[in-house]
Formats: sequence, C-alpha cells, structure tokens
Amino acid sequence: MAVDLPPSDWQVGKTLSESLDHLLTSGIGSDVTFIVGDDKTRFSAHKLVLFSRSPVFFAMFEGPMAEKGEITIPDISAETFKLFLRYLYTDRIHLTERNLVPVFNAARKYCVDILISSCQTFLTKNLRPENACSFLEQAHLFMAESLQEICVRFMIQNAAAVLQSVTFNDLCLDCLTSVTESDDLGVTETCVYEAIIRWAGAQCTRQNIEPTPDNKRKVLGKTVYTARYLHVEEDYLLGRICSDKVVPPEDIIDVINHNRNKNPSVPEKLNLRKRSVIPIKFHRNGYLASNSFLLGGQTHEADEALCFRSSVDVFLYGFGSIFSNKKGSVDFKILDGDNCLVEASKPMSEPHPDAPNIGDVMFDTPIKILAGKTYTLLEHSNNPVYHHFEKCALKITRQHISVEISCSPRSSLSSWKAHVAYLLLSG
Repeated sequence: MAVDLPPSDWQVGKTLSESLDHLLTSGIGSDVTFIVGDDKTRFSAHKLVLFSRSPVFFAMFEGPMAEKGEITIPDISAETFKLFLRYLYTDRIHLTERNLVPVFNAARKYCVDILISSCQTFLTKNLRPENACSFLEQAHLFMAESLQEICVRFMIQNAAAVLQSVTFNDLCLDCLTSVTESDDLGVTETCVYEAIIRWAGAQCTRQNIEPTPDNKRKVLGKTVYTARYLHVEEDYLLGRICSDKVVPPEDIIDVINHNRNKNPSVPEKLNLRKRSVIPIKFHRNGYLASNSFLLGGQTHEADEALCFRSSVDVFLYGFGSIFSNKKGSVDFKILDGDNCLVEASKPMSEPHPDAPNIGDVMFDTPIKILAGKTYTLLEHSNNPVYHHFEKCALKITRQHISVEISCSPRSSLSSWKAHVAYLLLSG
C-alpha cells in the first residue's frame, strides 16, 4: 500500500541548487556561524557545502588547525558575503559593476577559481571608457592585480577616450601613473600632458588647496614626467606648457637643447622613448565599384578628393587607399582651405588579407587636425582607376571621435568617388 509523503515545499520537485538555497536561507541543519563585516552580521551555513567548494574552507574546518565556534570575517561586507555564499550553494550570482570587485576579492580569498574566472570575464565584457577608471580604482583598492591588468590594458587600448573621460580625474596617483607611463599608450604627448594637468587641478580641489603651478607639480610628483616632452611639438611646448608653468623651466631648456642643438645629454627623468601609436581606422564602408576615367577615348588624369571634419582635435597619421597603379605609390595632398599642409608621393603598404585592393599610406609626421575645421584629402591618378568607393558613410564614430566626410569640389569626377577607404586618426 502506497504511503503518502509528508507535504514539503523545498524538497519535492526541486533541483539540487533550489534545495541547497533553501537550506542556506532557512538555516536548517547549519553547523557553522560567520560574523561578517563592520556590522557583525551573522550568517549560518553548512560546513560540508563550503569545504566541497573551497580548499580554504576545507583547511579551515578539516585541517589540523581547524577553527571552532563562530568565525569572524571583518574584511568582507555582509552584502558581498551573502552573494558569495549563495554562489557556493547554487552556482548562481548576479554580477554588477558595483559588486564585481568585492565578489572577486572574496572568491580570491577562498580560492574559488570558477568564480574568479567569471568575474574576469564579466569585467572584460563590460569595460567601457567611461567606467574603466572606476573599475581600476576598485581593483587597486582590493589589490586585485589581475583585474588591474585587465583595466590598464583596456585603458591603454582606448587611451584617447579614457584620458578625456570625466572619471579619469578620480584616479589615485598610482593608478594614474600606471596608465600614463605606458609605452603603448596610443595617443600624442599633448593628449597625455593635458590629461595629467586636468587631473592635477582636480586633485588640488580634492585636497582643498589652490590649483597653482607649484601645487599641481607637488600633487603630480614624478608623474609629471610620464608625458614625454621630447616628443611634444615645439610650438605647444613653448606655448601651452610654458604658460602652465608646471614643468620646471630647466626641463624645458633641456628639451629645447636636445631637439634644436642635438644635445644628447638629458636627465633620465625626461623619457627619450617614443610611444608606439596605433591609429584608429575610420572606415568609410562604402560600395567598392569598378570604373575607368576616359576622355575622348583616352585615359584621363584625375584628382579624386574628399573633405573631412573631426569633432575633436586629432592627428591624421595616414589613410587607406585602393591600389590604382602598378608602382604601388600614391600621390596626394592634404589641404586646409587653399593652404597645402602636405604634398607627397608615398609607398603603399602590402594589402590586408581581408581587403586585397587596399593598403596603408602613412605620413612621415602626423598632421594636426583641429576640431570643427574642414580639410581636404586629394589623390592624383594618372592611370585608369579600376576600383573606387561609392555611397559611403557620411559620419563615422569611433570611441569619442566623430568624423564627417563630404564631397570635395576639388574632385575632377562627375560624381563623388574616391580611392580613400579609411582615415587613420588618433586623439
């Protein structure tokens, strides 16, 4: 004869994680109590579950120095410990930007490797220029080195946007330095200098001191030399940097002597190394068409031109061009109105595997592009043009930079077409 089971709402028809979750929240059968955080919040738990998930808990409960009675955990908040315990019982956790680093710290303390990996994955997927500084500060506070490395790597790869973000000024000096000292920071030295000067002004405000040049220099300390003044444009050095009076005058004299008089002797604090800048590609993403320029049955020399304008000050390092002749070089001009900034013939790099007709054309020296000003990029062709771009995007946004592209009246083509596939820009 069948016997009816007593009614139950936490065992029958429940998954293992659901039943364990009920044990945790109800305290049924618990055999250990934790006193957690500044508020000394009490949590009941089950040793068997805990040491099955963590080698640290196993040593705590089953090792030769096993702890007895209530266990105090002062270095984890009650909110974080509650999330952590629930993960140990159920394998479920809701990570957010706010709780990520504290949870990571708990997982690291108790050697829960799977949760550590989950935190690292969450951080990698959710980093953005506007929150990277906050994540880095939290990771620094908890001495979470692996998370710091992820943040710094992201910030270096997205330096132009990060250095101009509002939260950049909230970094501590150590975190600031970890970013601005990098050889791989793909921005100009003027961008680095302006970022550390803004930070210094904000730091003076936080310390309730007047943001004078002397005070800015004091709060920056050696970090003022993470900007590499030997690679700053001389006009900017003698203009903006001299007027700010944060960099000592003797250092500016050393920079001028080195650059103008080829004096190799400079103090070690003035970093000679040039950063490796990787410009951002602003792809036009147009339709790749084929055509020939004919006039009276003969091929016709043609100037192909487009206008572009940036939303912020940037540097133009080069552009991507479609192969249009056999010699593998490009004749071009960069124009600011009627003023020719650059006129050159440059070799084109080998094409990219995913774009066999396109190669980079790099300048010897980057060209400063001022925000809101319209420039013209003109290519001269004396061969039939077999490929060109049509119906391209008129506005391209990458990170914090927006570039508007328009038809140039300098183009000799009846409709707007151009070889240019992308612009290579950096903040």
